[in-house]
Amino acid sequence: MTATRTLLACAAALLDQGRTVDRLSRPLTAAALIGVLVYPAAIGQPPLALAAAAIVVALAGFAESYLAIRTAFDAALFHRLASAPEPVDFGEIDQALTKLGLLPAAKRGCAADARIAGARRLMRLQVLALLVQVFAIAGGAMALMWR
Repeated sequence: MTATRTLLACAAALLDQGRTVDRLSRPLTAAALIGVLVYPAAIGQPPLALAAAAIVVALAGFAESYLAIRTAFDAALFHRLASAPEPVDFGEIDQALTKLGLLPAAKRGCAADARIAGARRLMRLQVLALLVQVFAIAGGAMALMWR
């Protein structure tokens, strides 16, 4: 395996961990949406801290879901490139991505390192969105306790 293929395979394995982040985020997002939609109808007006926390959790969850889709796409693409029998050809990939509207023509021709750096940035943002959810839940719980 060439150095580029090895790098792509390692990056794909790292990006695969985004599924775990997504599995942690989805129940938090669902609970927040249920809280925002059901709590007022069932119990009445929620405390402002609880409503604000639930809205932040839901919005961060939507952002995390979008980033999870992008991260999973990059992981699948890197897996394909790393395991393909032919030499790694980013030109063909760039052409296909541009045709699909997923890559601006100005960004064509990037090296593997730049592509991996961009994918890692997406995964870091995905983790950050999950952390925002967790801290919003903790903040809402603390605000309710000190009420």
